Amino acid sequence: MTEDIRTRFAPSPTGSLHLGGVRTAFFNWLFARQNGGTFVLRIEDTDMERSTEESAKGIIESMKWLGLDWDEGPFFQSERLDIYRQHLDRLREEGKIYPAFDTMEELEAMREKAREAKQNPIYDRRALDLTPAQIEAKMKAGEPFVWRFKVDMDEYTDIPELLMGSDKDHRIKNSTFGDFIITRPGTLDNPGMPLYNFACVIDDALMKISHVFRGMEHLPNTPKQVLLYKAFGYEVPKFIHMPIIMKNGKKMSKRDPDYDPNFPVSILERRDLGYLPEATLNFLALLGWSHPESQELLTVNDILRDFSVDRLNKANANFDEGKYTFINGWHLKNMPDEKVADMVIPFLEKAGYDVNMYDRVNLCRMMAMEKERCHQLNQFPDALYFFFNEPEEYEEKGVKKSFRNENADNILSMTISMLSGLSDNEKDKQTLDAKLAEMVSNSGIKYGIVGPIIRLALTGRTVSPGLADVLEVIGTEKACKRLQKAREFIKTLPPLL
Repeated sequence: MTEDIRTRFAPSPTGSLHLGGVRTAFFNWLFARQNGGTFVLRIEDTDMERSTEESAKGIIESMKWLGLDWDEGPFFQSERLDIYRQHLDRLREEGKIYPAFDTMEELEAMREKAREAKQNPIYDRRALDLTPAQIEAKMKAGEPFVWRFKVDMDEYTDIPELLMGSDKDHRIKNSTFGDFIITRPGTLDNPGMPLYNFACVIDDALMKISHVFRGMEHLPNTPKQVLLYKAFGYEVPKFIHMPIIMKNGKKMSKRDPDYDPNFPVSILERRDLGYLPEATLNFLALLGWSHPESQELLTVNDILRDFSVDRLNKANANFDEGKYTFINGWHLKNMPDEKVADMVIPFLEKAGYDVNMYDRVNLCRMMAMEKERCHQLNQFPDALYFFFNEPEEYEEKGVKKSFRNENADNILSMTISMLSGLSDNEKDKQTLDAKLAEMVSNSGIKYGIVGPIIRLALTGRTVSPGLADVLEVIGTEKACKRLQKAREFIKTLPPLL
């Protein structure tokens, strides 16, 4: 592309950044980066009642965690009010807007009347009947009012949409939406704050945004925004309205009434559950875009290389938790053990584990053992529990199958003797594997019986990494102590009837 590509992500800080918002941010970021363009971050905080500083900080923290760096910003709309008022004055002076003093009750009655007549519930323009003297009197009396943009009801508005079809396919008749509001209610002394459509247009125009990727739910706003661009004489950007993300048969929302803490929509809550930024972006990219070779396990660089607007989907996307978890596990499995350790250690510390029990080498060995099984970082504390804690109890099914075996005590005793006789240079995984095999061979008992007994004694579990792997990390001294503890436990078992 020869034109200057400028995209933006413009969330409102009325809650935490959610997964749908991240997809929007990612596609804008991808398009800018792929085309050598500029990516702008703007915080749309003109809703003073619902916007919070905490939410704004959370958005910025989320973007940094995801690695979605921006070139300009963050800009805050609350710091640009003078700019919006200048534009409002310009529209007023040009006769393109008018004040409306209708109450909520009057507006609802108007909508109800339209519904009964099976008509679009648009504003009936009664405020245009007010004389200048009446308007002045109402304003001086402090009556609250909004500013409405005057629409040519007989015309159509074309939306420059890149994804959903040609301009003709998105030609909207102005009478379907009518004279829309561009400010919240206010008075002469306390002007109303600019609404989304108004402030968004001004900022996108002044920031020279060329392309706007956003969700399909914004499509009804687009004709109104196009009219505002034209009213100011600003160039209209190209729009890409992405399909809606569906979950459990309905649109996914950050204010979902069926909120499940195990599957939050908040990106920071996903982070705290141990999802990876790389995996999150991989998964979200597939909610609306398909790889040219149908690949689904992708790095950010893979996506950046192969992303294109013509491969965006038009159909709504289905948010599949199982797929998200699988992709997260794949990225985790393919990550260097050192990096996994850095990310897992805070989870271990939060669980109360003393990570100083082991040196860096052994911590990384643990990660290598368990990252095949763990799909999220918060699963590691349970998976690694036995490395930091002696078994306080043993899985019941293991006790019945292994500790009830008539050879259990003898096998544990042999293992203690074997481990106690090893020299310092015989305690690596390879040697331990060989020594265990030799012991099993000499015992005349099948490994399928010996292995589970030792595993249960060392870990309290019937499933764990390989015995030599576990022994190498916990050390022979701790291992012998655990094996002896298991022997004492076996003695307490009541006889079988």
